[in-house]
Amino acid sequence: MRKIITIAIREYKAMVGTKAFLISIIMMPILMLGGLFAMQFLNNVSEVKERKIAIADGTGKLLEAIQASAIQRNELIDKLFADEKANKDSDSGKGMGGVPSFSKGEKYEIEVVEGSIDDEQRVSLSQRVRNQDIYAFVEIPANALDVPDPNRDPEMDSSIKFYSQDSSLSSARGWLQNIIFETAKQQRLMAANIDPQVVRQASMPVQVRAMGLVAKSLDGSVSQAEEKDEMSAIFLPMGVMMMMFMVIFMASQPMLESVLEEKSQRIAEVLLGSANPFQLMCGKLLGTVAGSLTVFIIYLLGMAFVAQNRGWTDSVPFHLVPWFIVFQILGVLFYAAIFMAVGASVSQLKEAQSMLLPVWMLLMSPLFIWIFIVQDPNGTIAKWFSLFPPATPTTMMLRMSTGQTIPVWQPILGIVLTSLATIFIVIIAGRIFRVGILWQGKTPKISEIIRWGLTG
Repeated sequence: MRKIITIAIREYKAMVGTKAFLISIIMMPILMLGGLFAMQFLNNVSEVKERKIAIADGTGKLLEAIQASAIQRNELIDKLFADEKANKDSDSGKGMGGVPSFSKGEKYEIEVVEGSIDDEQRVSLSQRVRNQDIYAFVEIPANALDVPDPNRDPEMDSSIKFYSQDSSLSSARGWLQNIIFETAKQQRLMAANIDPQVVRQASMPVQVRAMGLVAKSLDGSVSQAEEKDEMSAIFLPMGVMMMMFMVIFMASQPMLESVLEEKSQRIAEVLLGSANPFQLMCGKLLGTVAGSLTVFIIYLLGMAFVAQNRGWTDSVPFHLVPWFIVFQILGVLFYAAIFMAVGASVSQLKEAQSMLLPVWMLLMSPLFIWIFIVQDPNGTIAKWFSLFPPATPTTMMLRMSTGQTIPVWQPILGIVLTSLATIFIVIIAGRIFRVGILWQGKTPKISEIIRWGLTG
């Protein structure tokens, strides 16, 4: 046992006592969740673009409404942009002070195209778009405001055509579609002698607020339900899932490199002169678990600090920490043992990468269906997938962090199944490690590695 502890301490220091460890601690969340932070950062960057759109209105009734809406939009953008600048100056650059940033706003200038458009004009206008003289041109047919008739001749196309280089993703197309739809609806209602204001008031949506559940305390008082935030309900479980993934990844990957280095440089032969393969592997696994707990504690403290400063303490599921630690230890042991077995079996890193592809697929499998699990954490797919040992640590924490009631027997059963699977994998990996760590020369075939694991 003394040798195992000595090896574990050495592996722990080798894992956490380097600059690479500190860099990975900082970079891993950025790589995994950087997209969310980048979106938030870019959303605060004010960027107003001026778009010139050429419009040929065949109806003669839509152009005026489009021009009025464009003028109103441009004035609103100018006001918001000025308010943002004033608030940044007064707050010394601390933010908008409650005024929302009109990020990537677009101001529209409407150019009138007289008459209908023929093919020659379409070619000419398309060339102007390519030359960036105009952003887009719009062709509105004369029958665009007609009430849709299913018996109408298919050749009588009443759709409005928006031509630009990014027409499928253009926000200008969505803005224009909303303006035309509202104008067309008013025109049709007025033609039917129906007051558009009455219809607008009758069409006002009825708000349905997402509320949590009500509970009764020990003193008999009833707590008030809190409103649920949709974004938190989606991305908070994802954050917990990604933390589990990052901890397992950061703990397991170094085991592959460590074993491969010791084998290639013949260090393992010296180590085996003082400790047997079982002691060497157990020490490495214990050191890896200790390192993974260090990573988790660092992230937990950082998360607690951010939650305290942002006022998110009630939203972060700190009550899941004991469950997280148990599943993390099992997940690290499971995958670290596999990585060590692969590292002992090969002689080069590129050979190990091809062998680890199925292992990566198992580790990343919850990431492929996480949104379905969040939407229905008690569904059949979520339940059985969380009881599949290679995916249990990540999937079970994803389910439990949704805030919905998960039957307590399911995480307990998940721990039991993952423990049994981990014991089996560690035994198999130990057999492979015992043979492979001294194997030199030709890389063994998959069938040979399987035979090592089954027979030793």
